[in-house]
Amino acid sequence: MAEQRKVAIVTSLGRKYSGFIDIPNAALRTTDLFNSSNIFWRDPSEKSFNDAIQMCNASLTVDESTVYRKFEKIQVKLGEIFYFYDDFESIGDSAEKKRATTITQKTQEKLQRVNVLTKVIATSFYDIQGNFYGLFKKKSNDKFIPLTDVQIMRIYSKDGKWFKKEVVLPHHFICISTSHIEAATIS
Repeated sequence: MAEQRKVAIVTSLGRKYSGFIDIPNAALRTTDLFNSSNIFWRDPSEKSFNDAIQMCNASLTVDESTVYRKFEKIQVKLGEIFYFYDDFESIGDSAEKKRATTITQKTQEKLQRVNVLTKVIATSFYDIQGNFYGLFKKKSNDKFIPLTDVQIMRIYSKDGKWFKKEVVLPHHFICISTSHIEAATIS
């Protein structure tokens, strides 16, 4: 039976959509859903774009706190998603941690630190640092790369000068779109 999960999606132009997405079951990680070649739709007849995810009871925030508009349902194109995060605390339960530990032991994946610089969009870019497991080369073939212990700095130009501002995340976890990465260093 299909369920819903709360997510926040930030687009390439800095708009934030917060709401619920349909998931086929609670055991599926949000990262796996977004990286799937077949995005799950509870009612496929509502699908307008092949490359989109539908959100229900969503709100569009245009800056850090101002809700511009609310939507009963809205489709967000995957190509416009810069990064997303879900309610990490609720999915980071003991069963998920045990599963992650087992997978890490089987695959021998090691924790690595990555620093990502994104493409410039509308006079700003992002400097993102975070941890990931596995080979970055393998993960870069996915649509989204999961990062933990994330720190995001928005670098922007205003009146001919460059400024930086830290982006505050609720749980220090995101999945960043590989299509928005310009450069990366791995340590």
